[in-house]
Amino acid sequence: MEEMVTTEAIRKEILDDARKKAEHLLREADEEIARARIAGEAEIASAVAGIRSASGQRVARARAETLARIPLEKTRIKTAYVDEKIRAAMHRFMAGFSEERIGLLIQGLLAGSRGFFEGRELRLRYKGIPEATVAALVSRCLPGAKIAETLDDPSLPAAGFAVETTDGKISARATLDLVEERLLSQRRGELARALCAEALTI
Repeated sequence: MEEMVTTEAIRKEILDDARKKAEHLLREADEEIARARIAGEAEIASAVAGIRSASGQRVARARAETLARIPLEKTRIKTAYVDEKIRAAMHRFMAGFSEERIGLLIQGLLAGSRGFFEGRELRLRYKGIPEATVAALVSRCLPGAKIAETLDDPSLPAAGFAVETTDGKISARATLDLVEERLLSQRRGELARALCAEALTI
């Protein structure tokens, strides 16, 4: 009988000990879970803060870049507008020129080319001016050259002519668009003030 009591006491003690260990393990597990949850929440909060900070910085950079581009874009638009108006006005002005005046303007483009065409035979392409007028202009501008071939060429960019040696080695063009470009290059400021003064003050 005494042995049974002792065995029962041992069994009870073992069970109590196991229960206490199990409770201890459960408490540790609960504490670990709580710590992990707190650490996870802190990590999530840190990540969210980092994302918000990075997003805020990107938005600030984008805003600053956009604001910085506004003056440049305004200048670009104004420049394009003024250039378009000047070119349109120049083109309208020159469209009313007589053949004689066009001839006087374009022949100056070949002033420095005489030596290159001296003694050579030329192909002559022309547009917007009678062939006889162009031939006379070429003879006057390039007196040492000989016209071997002429062609009315509507593909030229503007009224005037183009010459090329028959061997294709030397060529030159004297057309009204080149006169316009020269005037724009030399007198753009004056033309802009005269034609687009209001736009320049925007």
